Order: sequence, then C-alpha cells, then structure tokens
Amino acid sequence: MPIKASYLILAGGGAILLWGGFKGKSIPDAFRSVLKGQDPTALTTAYEIQSSPAAFSTAAGVAAGGGVSATGSAIADDADRYIGAPYVWAGAPGPHGVGPWDCSSFSNAVIGRDLGMAIPFYRPGTYHGQRHGPATSVWLVWSGAFTIQRQDCVAGDLCIWQTHMGIATSPTHYTSAYDTQEGVRNKPIAGGGPSFEKLFIRRLKGVTARG
Repeated sequence: MPIKASYLILAGGGAILLWGGFKGKSIPDAFRSVLKGQDPTALTTAYEIQSSPAAFSTAAGVAAGGGVSATGSAIADDADRYIGAPYVWAGAPGPHGVGPWDCSSFSNAVIGRDLGMAIPFYRPGTYHGQRHGPATSVWLVWSGAFTIQRQDCVAGDLCIWQTHMGIATSPTHYTSAYDTQEGVRNKPIAGGGPSFEKLFIRRLKGVTARG
C-alpha cells in the first residue's frame, strides 16, 4: 500500500518538523489514535524533509535508526550524568552543554548528540544539539524504535507518554528533564508521567544489549 502524501508542519524548539503521512491512516486519525493511548506501532511512518537544510539533515536512512549502537546501560548512565541540570521548555541542549532543555531535547542530547545514534530526522552522528530536535510526539511513532511491554522495560529504553518522555535507568525508574522546579531528575516510572496519559515503553533498534 502506498504512503499517503499528506503532511503536517509543526513548530517546535525553533525548528520546523515535517511529519509524513501514515500508511493506511490520515494524519488526524493517526494523532487521534496516539492521543487516545492506542499502540503507535500499528502506524507506519514516512519522513520527508522539506524545510531548510540547516534545520535537518537529509531524510535518507533516518527512519531505519541504524548505523551506530550503544548498550542500554551506556544510554542510562549518560542520562544520569545530567541530574540537576536546568529545564526550559523548547530549549536546545547545545553542542557541548547541559541545556537548559525540555524532556525531548534532553533525550535528543543523550541519544543523538552524546552517543551519536540516529534520532528522528537525523542520521547517526549528525545531531549536534544546536537545535531542539524532534519532539516527544515524533519519538512515539518513529520507526527507529519499537514498542515493548511495560514489564520488559530495562535501562536504556524510552518511557514516552503523549506529552512527556525520558530514559529508563532501571525497570522501575527513569531520568528526564521534568519541569522548571525539578530540572533533570531520576524518578519512579509508575506515576512519574502526566496524569491521564498512557505510558509507552519503546526500545531503540540501535541498542546492542539490555540493561
């Protein structure tokens, strides 16, 4: 079945994110599914970058999420290095800095900038933190990760709600840029996200070992 050629442009962190159509679904239907807490793995995404080349690297190979790998422990350990760093909504992490950032730009920095892995819209080694990068909603449906059962969560997995995300550091805790009062902190996964939103645990395809 061909990919629907419909696009939605979203502004986030000073960058323009262009969403591709969903296979077999219109974009409004797809977003309604995610917001209702339905499993995003049923959606097939296609990304096509039509914004300025300065905003994004080329789309070729980005959806696969391959090329550079890391262990789950390495991802979790890197996330925990930033506990105590400040939070600001839509902040960019900077090439070498510690924010201030929000939950998704924090995750972008750990996975894409520090570990050089692919993240949505960026091939491995091409995200350097100058811009915010992909937002939480993009991570929910990105084909470079896949959804797993909650009981299978280990260090290095992604904990993603509809409007918040972070990096699991154990089966029970995760680290995230939480809010302006708390900044980056490690907290329990259970009850640690926005009220009334469904939690999805997603595993990066580039993870070579659990935990």
